[in-house]
Amino acid sequence: MKILHLADLHIGKRVNGYSMIEDQAFALGEIAKLAKKEEVKVTIIAGDVYDLTNPSVEAMTVFDDFIVEILEFSKVIIVAGNHDSSERLGFLSSILQKEGLYISRSFNGQVEKITFEDEFGPINFYLIPYLKPINVKRFYPDAQINTFEEALDFLVQQIDINDEERNIAISHQYIVGAKLSESEEIYLGGTEAVSFEIYTRFDYAAMGHIHKKWATFDGRIRYPGSLLKYSKSESGNHKTITILDFKDKENLDIIEHEITYLRDMRSIKGEFDSIIDQASRDENRDEYIHITLYDQDEVLNALSRLKAVYPNLMTLAYENMRSQTSVVDEINLERNKDPLELFEDFYEYRNNQKLDENKRKFIVEAIEEIWGNK
Repeated sequence: MKILHLADLHIGKRVNGYSMIEDQAFALGEIAKLAKKEEVKVTIIAGDVYDLTNPSVEAMTVFDDFIVEILEFSKVIIVAGNHDSSERLGFLSSILQKEGLYISRSFNGQVEKITFEDEFGPINFYLIPYLKPINVKRFYPDAQINTFEEALDFLVQQIDINDEERNIAISHQYIVGAKLSESEEIYLGGTEAVSFEIYTRFDYAAMGHIHKKWATFDGRIRYPGSLLKYSKSESGNHKTITILDFKDKENLDIIEHEITYLRDMRSIKGEFDSIIDQASRDENRDEYIHITLYDQDEVLNALSRLKAVYPNLMTLAYENMRSQTSVVDEINLERNKDPLELFEDFYEYRNNQKLDENKRKFIVEAIEEIWGNK
C-alpha cells in the first residue's frame, strides 16, 4: 500500500505580510498529480490543515479543491493540530467517512483506529490529534499525568496494538531533538516535548508540528516538513514530499519526491551593488527573498531599490561591524505602512474580514489622539 504523508499545510498563512494562498493552492495541485501518478491509496495529513482555527472561505476552498481531487483515487485521514479547531475540522466526520475522508473527532479519551486492507492484510491507523495533559487528565483523573510526555505515553499504553499487523500512528506533537524553525509555535522551554520512544510501538509514526524535515528510529518516526517554507530560517531547506510504500510487516520503503513550487524562498547575502548587479541575471526574481547586506554604511533607500528588482522581498537586514550579529535590525517590510494600514492588515489577518467603517472611524480617532499627543 502506498501512503502519502503530509503535515502542517497551514492553508491561509501569511508570511511577512505576504499571503501564501496562491502558492499553497499550486503546491497542493502538484502534490495531487504526484499522488495519482504514484498510485497512492491513503493520504495522511498530520495536523495544522489551516493556519487559523477560524479559516477564511478562500483557505477552505483551496483545501476543499485538494481533497476532492485526492478522493478520486485515495482515502484521506486527517488529525487536528494545534492550529486547527478539532470541532470544526471534525464536523460531519461520520458522514464524510462514507466518501473515504476520515477526520479525527474531538478527543473523547480514546484513540480512534481506522483499518484498511490490501494484499498483505490489515493496516491500522491510530489517530492522535494534538493533545495537552489536561485533555487526557479529564478522562483519566486518577492517572499520574502532569506533562505532555506523561499524557501521551499513558494514552498510547491504553491502545491494544496487534503486533502481528502493520500499525501506523498519526500524531501532532513535538519530539525532543526535532530541528525547529522560526515558524512553529512551541511552548516556552519546550515543555510540550515528548520522547520518540513513545512511538516505537508502531511500525511508522506519521508526525506533524515541526516544519523542517526530521526523522529518527531508522526513519520510521518522521516529520515530512511543512507544505511550504514559512520563515527565513527555512529558506535554505530542501522541501520534499514523503510517500511510504508499505508491503508486508517488515517491508517499508520511505521515498522522498520533489515537486514544483510556484515560488521558492531563499536568502541572499552580499554588498548592495553586488546584489543589484546579480539581480539583473537572476531568472527567479519573483521568489520570496530575504536579503542581508554586508555594507558597512546604511545604503540610501536600500529597501525600495531592492524591492524594485525583487518584488517579493520579505526582510532586509545588515551584517557589518556595527551590527555585531548576523541578524539585526531586521525590517519587516510592512513597517513602511502607516499605523492605520498596519492595524487594518492585522484586523483582517485575525478576523478574516476587513475593518468596517464604524470600527475604522474609531481606530482613526484613537491613532490621532495617541500620535497627536507625542
